[in-house]
Amino acid sequence: MKTIQHIITTIILIGLVVCSSQAQSKLTLEDVLNTVREKSFSIQSAKTNVAIAEEGHKFYKSLLKPTLTLQATLPNFNKTSSPIIQPDGTIAFQSIRQANSSFSLFATQAITKTGGTLFVNTDLQRFDDLSSEYKTYNGIPIRVGISQPLFGYNPWKYEKDIQPLLIQEAQKNFNTAVESALSEATGLYFDILIANQNLEIARTNERVNQDLLRITEERLTLGKVSKDEKLQLEIELNNAKLAVSQATNELVQTKARLNTFLGALDSTDQEYSEPNLLSQTTIDYTQLLQSYQKNRPEITAYQRSLAESNQEIAQTKANFGFQANINASIGLARGSEVPSEIYSDPFDEQQFNLSLQVPILDWGKKKSAVAQAQLRQENLNASYDQQILVLENNINQLGLAFERLQRDIGLLKEIMDKADERFTISNERYVLGNISITNLTLAQREKDQAKRNYINSLKSYWVSYYQLRLMTGYDIITKSDITY
Repeated sequence: MKTIQHIITTIILIGLVVCSSQAQSKLTLEDVLNTVREKSFSIQSAKTNVAIAEEGHKFYKSLLKPTLTLQATLPNFNKTSSPIIQPDGTIAFQSIRQANSSFSLFATQAITKTGGTLFVNTDLQRFDDLSSEYKTYNGIPIRVGISQPLFGYNPWKYEKDIQPLLIQEAQKNFNTAVESALSEATGLYFDILIANQNLEIARTNERVNQDLLRITEERLTLGKVSKDEKLQLEIELNNAKLAVSQATNELVQTKARLNTFLGALDSTDQEYSEPNLLSQTTIDYTQLLQSYQKNRPEITAYQRSLAESNQEIAQTKANFGFQANINASIGLARGSEVPSEIYSDPFDEQQFNLSLQVPILDWGKKKSAVAQAQLRQENLNASYDQQILVLENNINQLGLAFERLQRDIGLLKEIMDKADERFTISNERYVLGNISITNLTLAQREKDQAKRNYINSLKSYWVSYYQLRLMTGYDIITKSDITY
């Protein structure tokens, strides 16, 4: 009778401890996910990548605007010996002291539709022969010109399509990085819950087996049980002690992994609560497939890569094919010993240049170079098709898994409760001597496995939910696209 009272007292104490622990403030999954959004390194890194893309786009936009450059040499002084060709063709080395100074203001504007460049410049040069105290000036009050490739490669034609895609890709990568971090944090959070449950199971089994071993030792003294039964309980007790040690170590490690991911110090005393299930939902697979096409960065990355591939092909054809460039300008220019005359009475200036490059024999360089670029594009298309096939299959499978878990978790919870009740009854019957130790051990293991099945399924449920958000950029609960 004392032994039974001792067991009842132990159960009451365990209940008080459980109630006390439940009264303590516990960290929730939402608390952890909020910390991830605020402090996770992966999210901060993704924010930096968005900022880099935005700065890159600003740089591109700046290239489309006029530039104004000032260049000056004040002065370029030389005191040296220089070879001077004499009237009879001989060379005489003479000492010279000269200074050259220049000032130039240069403005350019890209012509995005043609790939050319429009420019305006003005400059002034001064030459001083310090040996003879002679000086003269040459100036261009204004020169307006154009440099235009014909039938050539125009980078602006492709950059206007590529640059906006880079911004979109960076933003979608950021959204994906956030969802990926939330999914990973959810998995780490449930690893703690699983480790904590394993520790509770092990400690409970240790206490129960200690009490049962005392009862069995008393019965062995009275000759009511065999030594074999006592040995089996001793083995079960030792296994429970090992399980406590292993589970304690695993709990410490899982907490450390989560805190490392969060970028925080370890807090081994923190308690973690089990999250409730989400509201029941029916998945609209058509909506999921439509959403991922809008939200996944792979789609935008492919569009950007395809535009870059077209750019590469066009550039390759231009580099190895017929090339022609026109350079033309008009302006005013004059040289004089008096600077004011350069601006008061300049001469007209006209410049025109047409340069051609015609490949006659290249031994198939152009053909091979273009073929390589085209093959890379074909490989890009094939890789994208396969990537999309895998992604759509994963979305469908995750959706089916989530729906199955929605249905099954209630049953798993019911099985866990019934297995726990069955073990309690079996434990009482063993104390009364109505069942064998083998049946009790079986009930104990079924109880432990039912608890593990439930918590593991709960983890799969939550992780699959965040994985669906990650893969589609769509929340199946709020039925809306995810943006940050």
